Amino acid sequence: MVGLQDRVQALLSAHKPEESFYVFDLGQVKQAYKEWTRVFPTIRPFYAVKCNPNKRVLKTLARLGASFDCASPKEIETVLELGVTPDRIIYANPCKHPGAIEFAAQRGVSVTTFDSLCELEKIHKIAPCMQLVLRIRADDPTAQCALGNKYGAEPDTIEELCQRAAELGLSIVGVSFHVGSGARDTSAHARAIEKSFKTFQTARAHGHSPWLLDIGGGFTSDIHKFSEKINEKIFDLFPGVTVIAEPGRYIAESIGTLVTPVIGVKGESLTIDESLYGAFNCVLFDHAQPEPLVVTDKIKKNKILFGCTCDGMDTISTSILLPDMEVGDWIIWPRMGAYTLAATTAFNGIQFNKRKIYYL
Repeated sequence: MVGLQDRVQALLSAHKPEESFYVFDLGQVKQAYKEWTRVFPTIRPFYAVKCNPNKRVLKTLARLGASFDCASPKEIETVLELGVTPDRIIYANPCKHPGAIEFAAQRGVSVTTFDSLCELEKIHKIAPCMQLVLRIRADDPTAQCALGNKYGAEPDTIEELCQRAAELGLSIVGVSFHVGSGARDTSAHARAIEKSFKTFQTARAHGHSPWLLDIGGGFTSDIHKFSEKINEKIFDLFPGVTVIAEPGRYIAESIGTLVTPVIGVKGESLTIDESLYGAFNCVLFDHAQPEPLVVTDKIKKNKILFGCTCDGMDTISTSILLPDMEVGDWIIWPRMGAYTLAATTAFNGIQFNKRKIYYL
């Protein structure tokens, strides 16, 4: 962390910024990708663009050979513009706007997910040649962000979905799941892989020939604690099957550092040039608990930390350890690359979504 602080101080001295800014370490992108391929040598990573759609991050991953999990036409277009071929994209959104299905098909993106009869009917009507991946529900109840409440076919619907797809002449080529973003239970993926195996059997019983297993995302930076059980289950149950994953947080989280100036001091509260409507949307949407890096000899106290909008609910933390600070002091926030900049707004006319980014 001392090295990070030194680099930030050098940027402050050289550029003299007045507003909050990000530091993106593209070398960390390469390191994370390399580590993924080492720990999961048989699982092809499809980076979840939604996590951090920064074009330089995407370009770095594309050059490394990564593929991409896209959830909208805009994400698909962004990736294609980098020269990525459509076969390196999975349209991993189980509920798509009809026009979005048509867009993906026209651009040559042929693999997409579904989890309902409604989606089957839409695809049959608009793009019947698309290859379908049946997303099943497989939760980690301890995950940072649950997804199963919205997506994933329940066990008692899988038979019907496989049968209806066959009746419509659609091809189920695989099974996918997502245990939840920020997974904590090291057995969750293994249990989901077992459910996927049963779903493969059901699909085959209805005339489909699945060849793809998508184990989703949800991985934290410590992928090693998940690797043994995942690799073992895949080896036992899915020999010869193409296996992919959708890591977003794992790759993006540690590449981004946010640096914010203090702009107000009142009693034991501080206001910074950021907001829950900006980078700290991750506190609301991602259940994140950002930890500041402040290297100082001053005694740290519990402070209230406010965002800079006029909304009284814009309270980043009601109790966070910080020293006494003055207007113009800077706070460094490591590990702010995932689900931060991607979901910012322009509330109060403040361009949280247009922060300056410095690259290392």
